Order: sequence, then C-alpha cells, then structure tokens
Amino acid sequence: MAAMSPSAAELPDRVGGLLCLDFVNTVDPRFGPDRRDFLTSYDAVLAWAADVHLDLPRPASWLRRTAKSNQSQARRALDSILAAREAMYGVLNASIEGRRVRPADLARVNDVLKEATDHYVLLGAANGGVRDGWTLADDLEQVLWPVVIDAWDLLTVSKLDRVKKCPGDGTCGWLFLDTSRSGTRRWCDMRTCGNREKARSYYRRVKG
Repeated sequence: MAAMSPSAAELPDRVGGLLCLDFVNTVDPRFGPDRRDFLTSYDAVLAWAADVHLDLPRPASWLRRTAKSNQSQARRALDSILAAREAMYGVLNASIEGRRVRPADLARVNDVLKEATDHYVLLGAANGGVRDGWTLADDLEQVLWPVVIDAWDLLTVSKLDRVKKCPGDGTCGWLFLDTSRSGTRRWCDMRTCGNREKARSYYRRVKG
C-alpha cells in the first residue's frame, strides 16, 4: 500500500529560517536509531512543498497526477529527492563546521543545481519590469530546484556563519539560521530540544 501523505499537522516544524534548512530538517532526529523521515512518498514531498509554498514550474496538481499515473517514475523521483537531501545536508553541515565537503555530496548538489539553473529565468512582470521564474518542465524532481538555489545563495553569502546545528539529545542535528541579536541561539526550538535540556539540567541539579 502506498504511504499516506502527511497532513500539515504531521509535517516537521519549520524552524530552520531558510527553505533549504527546512528541507534538510525533514528527518527527525538527524542522528539516532529512532529517526523519522517525513518524506516517505512523492505525495508527502508535495505536501511539504505546499506547506512551504514552493513556486514550481508545474502546479502541484499536475505533479500529483503525473506521479499517480507513473508510479515507477515517482518512486525514482522520490529516491533522487532523498539522496539530494542527504547530500545537501552533508554540504551544509561540513561548510558550517569548516570541514572539507565530501566530493560525492558536492557532485550530487551540483547536478541538481545545474538542472535548476537551466530552468531559472527572468520573466516579464505584470506591473512592469521583471521577476524571477521558471521555464516549463515536466521533471518530477523539480521540487528540488527552489531548494537548491536557496542553498546556493546561503553557501555563497556571509550569513553562513549564522547557521548552527542543534545539539539536542546529541542526536537532533537540525540546522537553523540564528537571527537572534546576540547570535547565541543554541536550540532548533526551545519548545522541544531546549525544554528537554532544561528538564535534564533541573533533574541533574536535584539529584546532585
């Protein structure tokens, strides 16, 4: 039986602060044996895309119909999307930690980036001037294109030094943009990892 697509309530909290960070945070926790993957089907990918309001070459209804009529193509697209997500996490994580990026991760992200930039164009705007947009494309993997362009922007501008990895439980690993004035935000979300750490600290003090 095909996996059911998640409702908005079942999608991961968007705490990354950037599209590409929310995308790589669709595994919770990042590390550990009990990790949950929110993108278990192509339908789930489209549910996530709708939740983050992705602007794509094709509407979600077209992508859903195409995936439903060609399930093997949808399965291949899902596998490729998940592989790209893991490669993107690897590139982002290595970059913020100042480590060498794995060549295989970089090659996978660059493959997606080439596809995206081949379709990323300037279009005439209705009120004059231009706007960015897409040429028409039938590729089911097009949901990756806005994400990888966002990652490209992040990796090549100065705000990369504001991206942090949540240490929650030693397994969380979610990435987030620290927009706090002091630049000292530690947790992906105080309601989850932050509160759990506060509870553990309190317990240690009481027991100590």
